[in-house]
Amino acid sequence: MSSIPEFDGSIVPVRVGVHFTRPDIRTIRRAVGGFLSASLKSLAMWQAKRASRRILRDLTDAELEDIGVTRAEARAEVSKSFFWD
Repeated sequence: MSSIPEFDGSIVPVRVGVHFTRPDIRTIRRAVGGFLSASLKSLAMWQAKRASRRILRDLTDAELEDIGVTRAEARAEVSKSFFWD
């Protein structure tokens, strides 16, 4: 009697290798278009943040008080990098 279990004889074929198909031009255009669209949206968002931070920077203490923001909070927001959320 052996300590090795008995083999029942069923063998499952294994597929080796990956079949690569070349993407068509429409797939490439969609990928590039999606990338460009996302990039332009990010750029527009960064520009909007930059503009609003410049406006915030120029507000007076009374205007900041009206919107419920302290000078320190405004300074912290204005000092953020352009890509900061």
